[in-house]
Amino acid sequence: MVSKESNYSIAALFKSTRKFHRLQQTEFSAILGVTQGTISKIEAAAMSPELGLWFRFLRAFNIQDPYCFTYSGVEFDEAAFQKLKTEGSSLAPGFDFSKNNYIFNVRKIRPLYDFLMKNHSKSFESFLKDNKISKEIFFILNHPLTTEFADTFFSFLEENKINAKSVALLDLNFEHALGRQMKDLMALDSSDGIFSIINNDNDNILEYEFGNKGEYFINLKKKNLPFVKSLEKSDLVMNYNFLYPYHIMKATKNVKVSAPQITEVKKDQRWQVLYA
Repeated sequence: MVSKESNYSIAALFKSTRKFHRLQQTEFSAILGVTQGTISKIEAAAMSPELGLWFRFLRAFNIQDPYCFTYSGVEFDEAAFQKLKTEGSSLAPGFDFSKNNYIFNVRKIRPLYDFLMKNHSKSFESFLKDNKISKEIFFILNHPLTTEFADTFFSFLEENKINAKSVALLDLNFEHALGRQMKDLMALDSSDGIFSIINNDNDNILEYEFGNKGEYFINLKKKNLPFVKSLEKSDLVMNYNFLYPYHIMKATKNVKVSAPQITEVKKDQRWQVLYA
């Protein structure tokens, strides 16, 4: 028997996938070989798909992880995002994706989305509606995001008194962002494994480098410097990215971490973070 939590997760993944691909329920149901009524019930979390339907869903939309419902996040192959340049995103129609100015993907800010939905849901949902951002975009973990999107999203944080200095104090959950890798990280005896996982995510504008115990280093990829300079909220966006490994360490409890200190090294787009 599928749990209620799993039903809600599957409902979100079905709806996110359908809306991203600009499909009506009738079109979506035809692709999957079921009735529109079945899709309606699944998206309302009123029923769970049979195993055969679930695997047809995975195959039809090239979703690699059959266990993605356990962490409420899907990933598509890169081909699925090619039309963003010409058609934009159906989940964020107010943003221009034609310039290819992608700064990171949804996975990077999914912990912030979860935090805001838990602590500021009413005002955050209103903010998303005003900016024509569908909640479903936050369930597609490798959906690329532009600098304009980042500025808009992080402006809500600033409006709620979360700035570059206070972002370190947030209590973030990475269960949805990291998926099944979360358990692997929690089993590690040290924190260096975190950096190999983070650096494998090819959307990063930064490269993370594990140093001695209690420190790590960050390098900005030079090709991404223009993107950073174009950000209106660059301090907050960058500090969050600087502290991304720190927050993962706090969430997975690999090490006892203290308040981090960020220091620029030689003013050459390289920074050191001390956390112990």
